[in-house]
Amino acid sequence: MSNSEHDNFANVTEAKSIADAFWRRAKEHPNSELYRYALASSPSATRVWKAETYSNATSQIARIAHFLAAQGVRAGTPVAILSNTRREWMLTDIAIQTLGGITVSIYQSLPAQEAGFILHDSGASIVFIENEEQAQKIAWLQAHECPIPERESSPASHARLRITSVIAFERVTSLGDIHSLTHITQDTSLSSTPPAVPESVTRESIASYVYTSGTTGPPKGVIQTHGNHLANVEQASLAGVFAPGGSMFLYLPLAHSFARLVHYVGLLTSTALILPAIVDHSTSKLDLSSTARDIREGNATVLPSVPRLFEKMASSLNARASGKGFQNKVLGLCIRNAQAVAKKKAANQPLGVIEEILFNGLAGVRQKIRAQLFGVAFTHGISGGAKLDPEVNRFLNALGILICEGYGLTETCVATNVNLPTNYKIGSVGPAFRGVEIRVSPEDGEICMRGPNVTQGYLNRPQATREAWDAEGWFHSGDVGRVDEDGFLYITDRKKELVITAGGKKIPPTSIEGMFKRNSFISHAFFYGEGKPYCVILLTLNEAETRVILANQGIVPAKEQRLSELFEVRAMVESAVTRANLELASYETIKKFAIVDEDFSIENGLLTPTMKMKRKVISQRYKDNIDALYS
Repeated sequence: MSNSEHDNFANVTEAKSIADAFWRRAKEHPNSELYRYALASSPSATRVWKAETYSNATSQIARIAHFLAAQGVRAGTPVAILSNTRREWMLTDIAIQTLGGITVSIYQSLPAQEAGFILHDSGASIVFIENEEQAQKIAWLQAHECPIPERESSPASHARLRITSVIAFERVTSLGDIHSLTHITQDTSLSSTPPAVPESVTRESIASYVYTSGTTGPPKGVIQTHGNHLANVEQASLAGVFAPGGSMFLYLPLAHSFARLVHYVGLLTSTALILPAIVDHSTSKLDLSSTARDIREGNATVLPSVPRLFEKMASSLNARASGKGFQNKVLGLCIRNAQAVAKKKAANQPLGVIEEILFNGLAGVRQKIRAQLFGVAFTHGISGGAKLDPEVNRFLNALGILICEGYGLTETCVATNVNLPTNYKIGSVGPAFRGVEIRVSPEDGEICMRGPNVTQGYLNRPQATREAWDAEGWFHSGDVGRVDEDGFLYITDRKKELVITAGGKKIPPTSIEGMFKRNSFISHAFFYGEGKPYCVILLTLNEAETRVILANQGIVPAKEQRLSELFEVRAMVESAVTRANLELASYETIKKFAIVDEDFSIENGLLTPTMKMKRKVISQRYKDNIDALYS
């Protein structure tokens, strides 16, 4: 490692805490760009990009810290942030860390009662909120008792939350007694010199409570220390995941640990952050078309994302390629040629003369596709948070779009493995970071991890802690996988999600569901067969893509028409089932399917905030549909 590479994160290596690392870097690089963000009045409006240096941001952070100190925040005080990703979230987090407080992150998409449970469980009484949507949740919690679900030895109950102070990023009207973050950062009566980080705050001190997404019950608060976070930033920097002096586009919710790693890499190293525009100042909903535009215009070198974005990009390209018109025909030719060339190269087969001429001639088209999606500076994407379908990755890779899949959990704060731009295997999640030990159980294939970034327990959940961490400090992930001869880890499925049929066959559902999601007209797929003699699948439609495909066939259904009822749509789905079954073992094949009209979403409670399916909730809500497939 060169001196310049070490200088990129020397402050992280030497720091006692997150705040110590930040203030060291701010002092050494006051004029370096900390982040850049877009301003726009609507999703389609022209963007104005603004940059903020360390010196610009430090006075704002200092005033927030002095305000919080006046509110009674000390080392160990939990403070909650209920907001989507934005620069105010980051400034607030560093202010909390400067005082030695504990940041409690809450997904902006959670309903009031679930947010209330996290406030109750964490003990946070000071809450930063984003806008009117979040203010209404706090107003409800102040007016009602919050239901607290059963967990371990605590029975279900109700609690009146104690919320002492609310600070809003945007102007809100539904709460009377509220503070404005803008007023705080502009208040000259508050010192612009930061308070000293308490000596008692060390790498062993708690930095954050991050709650799991709750697919199997009430969310569990993972206790993450300063040392956990700093170790992971150093590990990612040593591995070369983020190029020094480069930039990352951050749109993922900062309540998620993957986004927090990106956030700290951006704040504590020479890698700058690029943030999307806030186009709706009253709600926290993400506008995907606006975000896609900001990704392109933001022109970051690296895009960290969950797989869903990359899957949508691939399906959108396929849908366009099947359309009419000269440009769509060229796109289709480019995709077919790129895939054919990629397959031959993977098999070490020589290219045909025409094939090679076409591939070289279409290089500009592939470059244009990449620039239209990610911007001209883009080098690679990083996929995490869920399993990325290898076929989607191969599809994008053939077009010159490199996606490095990684792996980690909230309990490992966060990444343990990642593919690198210079060393990757599609289908794997890469080799382990330096200092991370990986062990695969010989009994059931469960992946266990140990290392400086791995946390040591759940808040208020001693039984769950004992079940997940053994006496030797190994964390039992619940994921099943294998490590190849080169040290690359492969995730095959979740232990708790394996479908066991009536015949005793164990089937990993996610890979089969991924086959269906490769079809642009399918939004979600839910595989089922637990205790049953054969397997079935529930599917939801991507309505926009389905209508495009139908239009290309000369079919234009009325807006109120249920697409699932159309003969042409059912024929498309039957064809998708037939294709999938050709790749499956006999006991895995889909015997029947149903198309449900409501897509799975966070809002209707069928997806977690990290876009994972709530399998138990889906099977309960669509019990009648599933039963009908077995009648």
